[in-house]
Amino acid sequence: MSASVADDKHLHRLILFSDAVFAIAITLLAIEIHPPEHWNGVGELFRLMGPKLTAYTVSFAVIGINWISHRRTFAHLLRADGVLDVLNLLMLGLVALLPLGTELLWEQGGIEASRVYVGLVTAIGVAHALSWGYAAFVGKLATPALSAATKWFILVRVALLPGLMCWLVFTSVATGQPWGYLGIAGVMVVLAVVGRLLKRAGA
Repeated sequence: MSASVADDKHLHRLILFSDAVFAIAITLLAIEIHPPEHWNGVGELFRLMGPKLTAYTVSFAVIGINWISHRRTFAHLLRADGVLDVLNLLMLGLVALLPLGTELLWEQGGIEASRVYVGLVTAIGVAHALSWGYAAFVGKLATPALSAATKWFILVRVALLPGLMCWLVFTSVATGQPWGYLGIAGVMVVLAVVGRLLKRAGA
């Protein structure tokens, strides 16, 4: 077996395993939701399950966004190695804790539970940034065509975006004001513009 074929298989298996962890974590979110014992009518059902469904929706979006981000960053890699395996496992271990963090939100709620949850989401972003930073700058596992500016842009994006987005959502939910959602829209516009400029510069 040639080195290139072995590299392809290593990276492919790493991505498949990561996809499985994301899929299991997002499935466990729904499995942990149980209806109330007593309810009268659809309106009351949704009222009683409101905190659970809200936490489920937020966590579904968090896991989905992290999966998309993981897919995009790993699409820039040509191969994987043992160090990347360990760093990726660190991130996946944190992703696997999201169902627990979600249950904490709907069972206890409040500021402290929200802080724990946002902290967990932030840690996932930092762990993802560590794996990308190693792959792009230390391990030299990324495609050579990727510019240094693009590598740094991806690093900052994956490190800050999950926690920042989660915090902005919780801010709007807690205050009942749209400023958090407007902040998310502004961040997305800035990221889109910077990404397009980097793509044009590399063309």
